[in-house]
Amino acid sequence: MVMPTISSLEWFLIIINIGLFFFAGDIYQKLSPKSDSQQNKQVHLLRIINVVIIGLVLYKAIIAPAIDANWFSKILTIFVISYVFFLVFKIYSYFMHSRYGKQHETESGIHISETYNSRGLVVFGGVFLFIIWLISCIQLLGFESLLQAGGVLGFVGVMLALTQGSWAPDIISGLIILNSNMVEEGDILLISYEGKTVYANVYKTRMLHTELLDITNNHRMMIKNTQLRALFLQNLSKFASAKGLRENLTFNIGYDVTPKTVRDFFAKVETLLKEDYEENYESQHPIEVAIDATGDHAIQWTVFFYTKNIKQILKTRQLFRELILNMAIDEGISLATPLTHIINKSTESETSSNSEALSL
Repeated sequence: MVMPTISSLEWFLIIINIGLFFFAGDIYQKLSPKSDSQQNKQVHLLRIINVVIIGLVLYKAIIAPAIDANWFSKILTIFVISYVFFLVFKIYSYFMHSRYGKQHETESGIHISETYNSRGLVVFGGVFLFIIWLISCIQLLGFESLLQAGGVLGFVGVMLALTQGSWAPDIISGLIILNSNMVEEGDILLISYEGKTVYANVYKTRMLHTELLDITNNHRMMIKNTQLRALFLQNLSKFASAKGLRENLTFNIGYDVTPKTVRDFFAKVETLLKEDYEENYESQHPIEVAIDATGDHAIQWTVFFYTKNIKQILKTRQLFRELILNMAIDEGISLATPLTHIINKSTESETSSNSEALSL
């Protein structure tokens, strides 16, 4: 009985893939400018390829040494080439993001986000590497004639043409979003759609979609890049003034309270804000109080203040409203819209006269 032997090349492949299996997570993390939700999936995929390569080598050397070496070598080489091309693409993407990306300082550290230049270079570089990988696989599979190779490439081209409506608009929209610099990772957006308003933190702008974090309910959202461009967006992080974002709170106060009393009331509120909530807004800029509307039942007063702590904007609004409510209760000022009735005295007297004449 002939003992199975493993060649030096096969030992080399086994050892390399064992090392890559254990260090796949570290390699991926080093080559990624920012950790994301796809990291675990791609690391698992790399490790699966390592296991497949090791399994194929051991199967050929130990279990079935008489297998057709030609086709076995082709299959094994395709897996190895695929792994190598993936690593080359990750290394290329890492250098493009590091060179042309934009650094953001967040609570967890400094991260590099994509820009129009980095995304465009990564996309075109990925397409170029994919074409080289595809041609290599075609040649390895034995499609040497131009007719055979052209047929395979033509099939791929037809598939891309038939599905371009699903992916091409989103890729172009993603590049437009990055090029406009209007929506960047870490920005706080105020999104209006279907009569709803959502405060969202931009988590990641990907090739086909954008991932958002709903600040109010603390959950992830995904929206296609084409849909994101069609929505009415307000980027609260892109304030136009050096003072910060000019935020406002609106209150209804009855006509029985004079404007002077209202302004004195908000002056006391501002004093308490500076004492207890100075870190929530730009306290060096005085709050502004103005009349927005004189309605049928109450006067609509609006309080304006500046803040640069955009990620805590909802908490700031809640704290300010609670403070103003407590102050209003202490000062005896009602924030409830009163129900008013206006009686026309002349009309009432005429109605009474007519009633008396009829009774006579």
